[in-house]
Amino acid sequence: MERRVSGWSISYGGAGSTLFSELGRLAGRTLIALAGLTAVLIGLGYKAALVPFQFWAPDAYDGAPVSVAAYLSVITKVAAIFAFAQILRDLPVGTSWPMVVALIAAMTMTCGYLAALVQSNEVRLLAYSSMAQAGYFMMGIVDLGPGLLALPSVIVFSAAYVAMNLGAFAVIMVAGRSLDDFRGFGRARPVIGVAMVVFLLSMTGIPPLFCFFGKVLLFGTAIEAGYLWLAVIGILNSVLALAAYLRIVVPMCQPRESGQDSAAPAPPLMIVLGATAPITLLMG
Repeated sequence: MERRVSGWSISYGGAGSTLFSELGRLAGRTLIALAGLTAVLIGLGYKAALVPFQFWAPDAYDGAPVSVAAYLSVITKVAAIFAFAQILRDLPVGTSWPMVVALIAAMTMTCGYLAALVQSNEVRLLAYSSMAQAGYFMMGIVDLGPGLLALPSVIVFSAAYVAMNLGAFAVIMVAGRSLDDFRGFGRARPVIGVAMVVFLLSMTGIPPLFCFFGKVLLFGTAIEAGYLWLAVIGILNSVLALAAYLRIVVPMCQPRESGQDSAAPAPPLMIVLGATAPITLLMG
């Protein structure tokens, strides 16, 4: 919080105004603009679990109740991303902030999915997945301001992100936190199992699910901004994402062990699943 406040103070002091629209005045004050941007990146990057400020996220998610982990994954992350969008769209491009954001996006999505590949705890896996998705969010912010696709891409991807992540955490609340808890879950509760597959495939970016269209817009934004390499990294990371999420899907399809059973889902969870699954499946 202190870093974000100091970043605001530096930027506002340099621009001579507290209006976001006046941040363009920093065009001739590169040092002040970079100092403010650095502080804001650290503060909001910590909140959004961007590399290299992501280390708190897996432990915090795993140590909290699943409902709280879902809140951290969705509400705080989306809020931080839109705060980034509000600030960065008015910063002068001469400060080279688009390249900084592009590098952070590439590192975040890659590190997130590589770490997710070795997780045996579902909450930690989704924590790293959420971290990787934050990298995709930043891909859309790269071209905010001049780009025509930037704002629509962030809005569409955030809508898909909220639906599929809330749904996935709701399934974990029914099935359990470990991979062993998911063994045979799809056979025991096929409807919820299918919903989980829909959420995971949407996170990967499989058409015609909701997140596929969000990612297409994000890739278009990166290409429009001249960062073709970033779009390629995003596509390659979708392959890593599929490998990570298959670690959940495969046990769900295996035979269930005797005596292994999951609790009946509470009505509020069924309401969440009943809302998020159709959105993820049909909104594309």
